[in-house]
Amino acid sequence: MAGYKGILFDMDGVLVDSEPLFHKAVNVMVERCGAAPITEEENNRYLLGTTVEETWVRVKELRDVPQTPAELLAGYNEVVKEVLRSDLTARPGVRDLIAEAQRRSLPVAVASSSLREWVELKLSVIGLTDAFPVRLGGDDIENGKPAPDIYIKAARLIGLEASECIAIEDSPIGLAAASASGAFTICTLTDSTRHLDLSAADVIIENLEEFDYGLLAARS
Repeated sequence: MAGYKGILFDMDGVLVDSEPLFHKAVNVMVERCGAAPITEEENNRYLLGTTVEETWVRVKELRDVPQTPAELLAGYNEVVKEVLRSDLTARPGVRDLIAEAQRRSLPVAVASSSLREWVELKLSVIGLTDAFPVRLGGDDIENGKPAPDIYIKAARLIGLEASECIAIEDSPIGLAAASASGAFTICTLTDSTRHLDLSAADVIIENLEEFDYGLLAARS
């Protein structure tokens, strides 16, 4: 099908390749607790695509740390912000796709599992805040991914149903959410996710330089 009227972007692994930075930040906190670092395999299998609250619930399942998820999150928030400011760029093809959506007057939104505060920070660092009038984080909805709530809400905030939109994701959890919302799903690959089961995607591409503009409506 072609003629989709809006684009819903996940953040991490789609707009920016920040997953390795989050892994780094998780391990700063884990090592402060005296536990062994979370391995890359554990991070990719259990933590990618989860809300920040769920991340620390899962970390406690993986490592016997005495702190509560809430206590861990307080320190993690500051570590993440420091790491994100240091080394973050837009992924290939992102700016061109946003420019094409603007040329066609097609609305776009961010629907991320990250905290809204982090979404705002990341967009500011890469200079794309103004490109996204609608920006949702995991703390903006009650049920995080893989529930479809954030995609349904993002679509409605840009005046569409999710089934009228393309959702761009990079992880199995995110794809489950996007698919359940009824959106057409595209998966971009990163080193963190390319080996995972991404078969739920309607289309898999290396990055947004390979995006098929023929999927988009001519003009909204």
